[in-house]
Amino acid sequence: MQTRKHHPVLVVGGGIVGLTASLALSHHGVPSLLVEAHPGTHDHPRARSLNARAMEIFRELGVADAVREAGAPLARAEGLHRGPDLATALADVPRRPNPGDRPESIFAPAAMARWSPTTGRRATLDAVEPVLLAAARRRPAEIRFGTLRTGLRRGGDHLAVDLTDVATGATETVTADYLIAADGAGGALRHELGVPSTYGTSHGHQLNILFRADLEHLVQGREFSVVLIARDGVRGMLTAIDARTRWAFHLRYDPAVESPADYPPARCEQILRDVLGVPGVQPEVVSVLPWEARERTLDRLRVGRVFFAGDAAHQMPPAGARGASTGIADVHNLVWKLGVVLGGRADETLLDTYQDERHPAAVHAVAASGANARAMTPGSPSPDPDWTTPAAHGLGDRYRSAAVLPDAADPADPVATDLNGSPGTRLPHAWTDPARTRSTLDLPAGDWILLGPPAWRRPAGTAGLRHADPGPEFAALAGTGPDGAVLVRPDGHIAWRATGPADPAAALDAALRRLPLRTGVRP
Repeated sequence: MQTRKHHPVLVVGGGIVGLTASLALSHHGVPSLLVEAHPGTHDHPRARSLNARAMEIFRELGVADAVREAGAPLARAEGLHRGPDLATALADVPRRPNPGDRPESIFAPAAMARWSPTTGRRATLDAVEPVLLAAARRRPAEIRFGTLRTGLRRGGDHLAVDLTDVATGATETVTADYLIAADGAGGALRHELGVPSTYGTSHGHQLNILFRADLEHLVQGREFSVVLIARDGVRGMLTAIDARTRWAFHLRYDPAVESPADYPPARCEQILRDVLGVPGVQPEVVSVLPWEARERTLDRLRVGRVFFAGDAAHQMPPAGARGASTGIADVHNLVWKLGVVLGGRADETLLDTYQDERHPAAVHAVAASGANARAMTPGSPSPDPDWTTPAAHGLGDRYRSAAVLPDAADPADPVATDLNGSPGTRLPHAWTDPARTRSTLDLPAGDWILLGPPAWRRPAGTAGLRHADPGPEFAALAGTGPDGAVLVRPDGHIAWRATGPADPAAALDAALRRLPLRTGVRP
């Protein structure tokens, strides 16, 4: 074993969260190494949706269009149905000339126009992850698949990490300033470091049966997202993967009396024939992935130089486009802070705000997904989701930490009901050009920025901040009045709001002194 190289940040895990972390680190100019034990991205679809906040982050990282294209096969899949089999569930569903983009849908532009320049996207992870991997490899980051993390030793000012090449068995040790653990729900690091979790409801053990069956003639014009199946001896959820020939059936089973080994391909195929109820269709099982839909949140997201993100930090049922999206928001929150600290512009107290901000967000996401999952249990009343709040789209996180300066009258609830410029919330969206192609959300571009009228330009420049004036529409949305301003962090969340002080320079200087940034090397 040899010590070969130092990396400012080591990312463990090459799924959607780890790959987003790699992209974000490159975006902030932070060199990194990503390692993943599998030889390539996962070929099982797993999650199928990304919320609006995840797509905003991909917009910032320059991959939103490619991710949206990867989800094209599922663009027309909308709606939840119930029945003893697919044919019966769709029997009375009329064929629609233009399915998709229903006004009440989480993915419809009408649902998002008030808050965001983009919408969520239905897309499976087996389609999205190769897009992110290709983009990450075009950036100045090192990516190694087929590489297993086999050891970790913590020093005072660095980590020593043992890596093993899965194919050859060759080993080496690298060092890193920080490590992002994005190695999934089964990742070992949280157990190695003894980090406890708070567990909520288990929504049961399931077999995710990925299969092929040509159902285009049945579903064309009435493409669906989910059909809840309830029949004698079978309970589960049928989901569209490409809404034509690829599908997944999540079969519930009781681990107290049976195991995945009791479901060989032949038995799965018979179950699928019954679940489909379409004469002549012969489903072909591609793969079977056992999993448990449970609620879990890690109690600590930071252990020294190690940070947990994604499913390593929290598990939730796949109900409401929050699972992968919450992990994407985790690393987006963390990476800019790592960049600032590594760049000498803040000390490590800034990194403590990752726990303060993302842990409450994870607790909320897990609880909301659990509530949705209970409503989607076969045999339960039909869910009536409300897509009219920012939180439904991943936009409702209100941060409270040393990196946010609220006024005494600002709400403390970690879930915001509106995006109105309140410190800690994501800045309001307003178009900044007549063609409506550029949003106020595009202004931070991964850096600090002060948004306000011209009177704030000189104070911003003196403080080393970029400045922009989005105009009166934004001022009204942000609650600053005609003379106020908002200080926006690199992740697009508002750090401070002023409503027209007599001395903008003094007010801004006082605010910056209260933030965990080093004097003389502020943004």
